[in-house]
Parts: sequence; structure tokens; C-alpha cells
Amino acid sequence: MTDGERIHRSGSETRQRSLVARMRCTAGEYAQLEAAAERAGLTLGAFMRQQCLGTAGPRAARRPPVERAALAQILAQLGKCGSNLNQMARVLNSGGQETADIPAAIADFRAVCADIMRALGRDPGGEPGA
Repeated sequence: MTDGERIHRSGSETRQRSLVARMRCTAGEYAQLEAAAERAGLTLGAFMRQQCLGTAGPRAARRPPVERAALAQILAQLGKCGSNLNQMARVLNSGGQETADIPAAIADFRAVCADIMRALGRDPGGEPGA
């Protein structure tokens, strides 16, 4: 390779991992690997490195495991809160009087925020947004 010829690579010039290790597996085996990696909070590559070599690597970022059922319920609650707030905003914008539903909607919103914090594995502590 001459000075004018360069191999273009993405990432760092000093990247040490330049080889790819591959394996073949069935769709079921792949799904099992992805699920195990998700439970461990790692990417699939970091999980396989952890299992085979005993270390996930120096830059392996742990991901919080996703609680899909909890997040689906939270998303539904957010939809309800948004709908309620939209209806109240429509009444207020049309010259209507403030209703008693606003404090209840705010309380619902704060409860959803606390649920999100719990789903993320964090203590909601005080009231969100307070």
C-alpha cells in the first residue's frame, strides 16, 4: 500500500477488533441468544464475547432490560392522559371554564411518570414534575 492508497474503515484508526467470528444457528437458537443477551443487558456481540471469553469487552454498555409488558401498560396510560388533556385544552380554548378534571389529569400524569421511573429501575422518589 502506498501513501496515496488507504483502506477506508469506519471508527478508530487504532481499532484492534478487525476480525469477525461467525456461527450458524436456527431461528429458534438466534431468538434464544437475543433473549439471553437482553436479559443480561448486553448487545448480542457483547453477550457472546462474555460467554465465550469471560469478558464482555472494555466498552460493553449494559442496557437496562426492557419490561415490555410494563411499558405497554404505561403507553396505554399515557394515551389516556393525553386524550384527557386534549379534551380539557379544547374546552379552555373555546372559552369554557376550568374544570375539576385538571388536577385529576395532572395526578394521572404524575402517576404515569412514576410508573416509567419504576420500569426503568429507578426510585420515583418525590412527585415527578414537582
